[in-house]
Amino acid sequence: MYKVKLTVPLLFVLFCINGFTQDRIIQFQKITFEDGISDNRINNIIQDKEGFIWFVTPLGIDKYDGQKFKTYLLPNENDQANDLLQDSTGIIWAATSSGLFYFDVEKDCFERFSSSDQSINNSINGYIISLMEANNGTLWCTNANSEIMALSPNSNNETIIHKMPLGESENSISNGTDLFQDENGVIWISTSRGDVFKYQESTFSQINLQNNDIYINAISKDQEGHLWIGTNGNGLFRYNTKDSTSVHYTTSNNTRMNSISNNFILDLLVDKDNNVWIGTDGGGLNLYQQDENKFFAFKQNTYTNYPIADNSILSIFQGSNNIMWVGTVHGGASYFKNHITISHIPPSKLAFDQIDEQGSQLLEASNGDIWITAGRNGLRRYNPQNGKVTVFIDTPAKDDDLSGNNIISLLEDDQERIWIGTYRGGLNIFDTKNNTFLHAENRFEAKAIFAIEKNNYGEVWVGTSSGIYIYDSDLKVVRTINTDNTNNLNANFITALYNDIKGEMWVGTNLGLNVFKSDTVLSYTSDKTTPHSLSGNRIRSITEDEDLSLLIGTYGHGLNRYDRSNNKFTRIGKEEGMEANIIGDVFLDRDKNIWCSTNLGLSKIKRNGTVENFGLRYGVHSYRGGSAIITKSNHILMGGRLGLSYFKASELNENNTGTPKVFFTSGTILGGNGTRDLIIDSKGNNHITLTPDDNILSINYSSSDYWNPKKNNYAYKLEGLNDDWQIIGNQQALTFSNLKPGTYSLKVNSAKNIDKDDSSLASIGITVLPTFWQKTWIRILSVLVGFLLVLSFIKLRLSAIKKQQERLESLVASKTEEVKNQQEKVHQSEIALLQAEKDNQELTQKKLIEELNFKTEELTNYTLRTVHKNHLLSEIKSNLLKETKETTPKKRNLEKIIDLIDDSLMLDEDWENFYNLFNQIHTTFIKDLKNNCPHLTDRELRLCALIKLNFNSQHIATLFGISLSSVKVARHRLRKKLNISENESYEDFFSKLT
Repeated sequence: MYKVKLTVPLLFVLFCINGFTQDRIIQFQKITFEDGISDNRINNIIQDKEGFIWFVTPLGIDKYDGQKFKTYLLPNENDQANDLLQDSTGIIWAATSSGLFYFDVEKDCFERFSSSDQSINNSINGYIISLMEANNGTLWCTNANSEIMALSPNSNNETIIHKMPLGESENSISNGTDLFQDENGVIWISTSRGDVFKYQESTFSQINLQNNDIYINAISKDQEGHLWIGTNGNGLFRYNTKDSTSVHYTTSNNTRMNSISNNFILDLLVDKDNNVWIGTDGGGLNLYQQDENKFFAFKQNTYTNYPIADNSILSIFQGSNNIMWVGTVHGGASYFKNHITISHIPPSKLAFDQIDEQGSQLLEASNGDIWITAGRNGLRRYNPQNGKVTVFIDTPAKDDDLSGNNIISLLEDDQERIWIGTYRGGLNIFDTKNNTFLHAENRFEAKAIFAIEKNNYGEVWVGTSSGIYIYDSDLKVVRTINTDNTNNLNANFITALYNDIKGEMWVGTNLGLNVFKSDTVLSYTSDKTTPHSLSGNRIRSITEDEDLSLLIGTYGHGLNRYDRSNNKFTRIGKEEGMEANIIGDVFLDRDKNIWCSTNLGLSKIKRNGTVENFGLRYGVHSYRGGSAIITKSNHILMGGRLGLSYFKASELNENNTGTPKVFFTSGTILGGNGTRDLIIDSKGNNHITLTPDDNILSINYSSSDYWNPKKNNYAYKLEGLNDDWQIIGNQQALTFSNLKPGTYSLKVNSAKNIDKDDSSLASIGITVLPTFWQKTWIRILSVLVGFLLVLSFIKLRLSAIKKQQERLESLVASKTEEVKNQQEKVHQSEIALLQAEKDNQELTQKKLIEELNFKTEELTNYTLRTVHKNHLLSEIKSNLLKETKETTPKKRNLEKIIDLIDDSLMLDEDWENFYNLFNQIHTTFIKDLKNNCPHLTDRELRLCALIKLNFNSQHIATLFGISLSSVKVARHRLRKKLNISENESYEDFFSKLT
């Protein structure tokens, strides 16, 4: 091993502090007169059942809804309220310097309580010191006249007052200063003389409280049966009611955590977790934790960003959602979340320079020591077992101590040596076994060492602004890695190193992410066009989830999860619930929740994916270049200029305050007569009635969780208009205009409780009155009148229609008769005309028939004559031919006779005459025949005409001058040419042509 021998004693230990105590961290918020409260002196604080906070000040009683104040003055401006109480019925009572008052909701003011019994008024109209409601509803109060009164309203609303003097000594008068009733019904009363009485079974008895004759300001009782008694200068008593023993705490016996910080106790409160809160005059707010038997003091100081407003505490009250309210003498009201989970070691105990804003790097060593960097002022080693702090700083003249005070990375190697990376001082290695600094090779070459990590081979990787140096166990450099000698390394500026479960080294740079797998280097960078790439390239931290996915924190781009199975990155940012985008360290607790230190504090990602964010309001400091770590005991540590804070990871939860209650604070109505304010009834029996002239309704509301009102998101529904919840974010006012007449129910709730708890919502009824014409009875009457009018109109109309119908029927009957007569005449005329036309047609038809018959007869006669003539002439011709064969003279004459006879035979013009007569009778026969049978000859046409006229074959042979056999042959040929079947006659065939 490379080691430098030191010849002079080491002087690195500047000082050691042993046995110092840790503080608790509370982040206080405050309300002062700058925020609207009447006065910074707060005598008393309560929160009513609706959720309003009431502050008792010398200048009045203020009601606060989280946004604005309303101040209520007592009738006499010199009157001053001392105590405030809301009883089980919701009435708010005020104990004042001039008597007992109650808040009148309807009048919206405080009214004096009085009785018909003047003697009772004499007692309750004096100086009232304190108030308490007993378990049976009786109101107890003490006055400055040594009286304690029990007020019980009877059935007649009268009040019976029992005067119970506390007793007087020869030298002093005792007044009751505080009242408390325990779970057993015993009423405890403290006095101005230093006595404590208990009232049980209608009997007063005094307890034996030794060593006190000082005014007692407050009493309370814890869950263990201890009575806590705060005096006005004699410290604090814890009285055991079981064995009558007591413990007296004062500042004189203060052994740091084991006593109070001031002897003047002004108020006491035992919270729901049995913690005892003590308000002192000058010593701040004290806390006694029963389980640790320790006191803690919270004062104005410089090591918290949100200290208590004043060190003099007049009142303490535990309100809704685990919020504690503290009234001070000069600082107004302070309030805080009652989750005392974060412990704190002040910066003075660690020798921190509070001017330096740089956060601390942290390391838990294997022996349990915590190493803490002090900004730019060296290094601290803190031993949690004995509280010892060792300080290491750089002494420029020395070579054997720390080199460089600005430390930005820490690591413990396998030999329990602490590796210390600085910004400008190079690499330091501290041997915890020998308490010596060792010099590594090239230790000053490494500048800006932001990351140091071990690999699986006992080597240490040192990430610098110029690349990576790999050291072996002898502190020798075995390899350097940079962009010049390594492919795919995207930058030399190394910002994070992580050795995963597979032995692969992940390297984060200012330009992206790399992983060294054996001899392969892979690079991942951001690509705006690829949704499954890195969200940003400036890597700040790397760790591994239980599913072996990688978690990568970036500077300015949130958290990334790398899935090895699909080689994809998933981004976890503001859309998923992360409030911050600058991620420092990332680590897992025992429950496998993911924690991220951010520029706004801490974010916890639960296993179900929900995100919780913790900032300064929870006592968590933001990331300022430092780190947050989780220890082997599951504690989370953070450090910076305000010291070292730590808490159990399982104890810091965002939603540990119960269900916030939503309540209405105020409202306005805008109508024709202007704007008027609504009085919200704190008892909850609210109802709003809008007249027809009211156009706009505005309702304001708030939440009982005053801690971080910007995170209070709301939802509403107006039943009767829309029965579905509408998420409206942080909006704290609703406005409705021109609602229709009817009944509605407005409900407002916390957005996270709309499906859970109806008791947390605010509900108010709304009735919108109709106009005169919109009233139901007017509408019914209007409908009836309208119905009657319509009925009357229908009846009149039906009567008129009936009369008109009768007139029309008469007219129609008359006209009908007239029409019938006219129709009859027309019909007769038409019949006569038709008959005449018929007669004419019949006459014409008769003439046509006669003419046709005549023509037919003429044609027939003509044809027959022609046949006869031809027959005669043929016979003459035949005889003459015979004569010519004779040798008789006069042959020449006979030849002339033959010629004359031939001339008398039928010629073509005879056939033309025949056709003319034929066509007059059968006008289209020849034409249709030619169209259907265009191949017929003239002789065949003549044959068809003769057949049409029913001439027999003998007549046809005579007309054609051929033999009878030739006619048969001609008829047969014609049948084939006309394509007439054997079963069809010529008459049937010719009838088809026409």
